[in-house]
Amino acid sequence: MEKKYVLCVFFVVFLVSPAPILAEALEKERETENKRQAQALFPLRYYAGMTVPTSLFFALVAAYGIHAVTRYYISRAGKDSRSCDNNRGWCRAKCLPHEYYNNYHSDICGSYCCCKPK
Repeated sequence: MEKKYVLCVFFVVFLVSPAPILAEALEKERETENKRQAQALFPLRYYAGMTVPTSLFFALVAAYGIHAVTRYYISRAGKDSRSCDNNRGWCRAKCLPHEYYNNYHSDICGSYCCCKPK
């Protein structure tokens, strides 16, 4: 009985001991793969000196870090002001008197609303 117990404990230790080593190796491999993918998706030098949309700015910061992004003088746009509805409207905080609020195309405007001429 004692011989079976010793063999059982030996096999359990033998099977469980490589798990942390494998997990650490897989984690390092996954980390380097994520860094390579992020650098391939967002080549930082192409955005040097540009003002980029807020969503892209945060994606660049997540991929490269704030130090690298500020070193290349990349800044984010301060507003969600842009054209909407296929250049037939404009994103504004509040529509002007000669414009109406277009709810259908306001998703591109972020916190603003899509205003189209009447």
